[in-house]
Order: sequence, then structure tokens, then C-alpha cells
Amino acid sequence: MRKLIWPVLFLLCLSLQMSLPQNQWFKFDLPLLLIYCLAMLNVAGGIAGFFVGLLQDLLTGGIFGFHILTRTAIGYYVGYTKEKVFKDSMFYNIVAIVTITVALRGCYFILQVIMAKGFSVLLLELALQDTFAYCLGNIIFVIPLYLLTERLQKWIE
Repeated sequence: MRKLIWPVLFLLCLSLQMSLPQNQWFKFDLPLLLIYCLAMLNVAGGIAGFFVGLLQDLLTGGIFGFHILTRTAIGYYVGYTKEKVFKDSMFYNIVAIVTITVALRGCYFILQVIMAKGFSVLLLELALQDTFAYCLGNIIFVIPLYLLTERLQKWIE
């Protein structure tokens, strides 16, 4: 019964992600952060990433498959490297989530350039502004969410 907390928490994060207004200079990706935190604590990061990515792709109007692919890859990679890093370091968590956010926004920018059939300076400017906003929001939310998932994991065990 206690293991049902993870699907409920993912659904809560998805609903908050879609319902909370995000302004131009402060954005966040709660499902991504939760996948990262769960992958740091469990082995099921890739599986959780796949299902959350599928839900995100079904519920949002973006490029279908982008969230499935990126969330699965992030969950798998973070779960694979969790034993090789000092995961209790909050500085590591911040650096890791900034790196992940920049990589994801870079992939999304490449897809936007392909869909726009050309590069434009305005598109690059908007992508850089968006990346900065997501980095700022994810930095602020990664530590509380990591501590929450750590406590929930101890409670489940």
C-alpha cells in the first residue's frame, strides 16, 4: 500500500506542473525533478521516466515522444550513475539538475529549429531565456523535492 505513494506523487507533480502559472523568468519541471530524485534513490528511474513521459506527452500539446524519450533516458542514466556519485551532496544535485536541464532545453531547441526549417536569432534568444528560467526554477525545487523523496523512501522501507 505504501508503494502507491510514488504514482500519487507523480500525478500530483504533473497536475501542479500543468496548473501552476509559470512566468517568463521562472519556470520549473516538477516531473523531471521527481524522476531525478527517484532515480537517485531507487533502481526504477527509467521505468518511472517512461510512464511519466508518456503521461506528459499525452496531456501536453508538444512534440509527441519527446518527453517519453528524454524522461526515460534521464531516469535510466541517473539510476545507472547513482552508485558512482556522492548523492548526499546538495551541490552535486544542483549541478546535475542544471546539466540535465541545459541538455534537455538544447535538445528541444534543436527540434524547434528543425520544425521551423531554419535557424533564427530570435529563436535562439527565446531558447536561452527559457533555459535560464528552467535552470533557476529547477535549482530552487530540486533540494526540497530530493529531501521529500528521501523521507518517503525511508517511510516506505
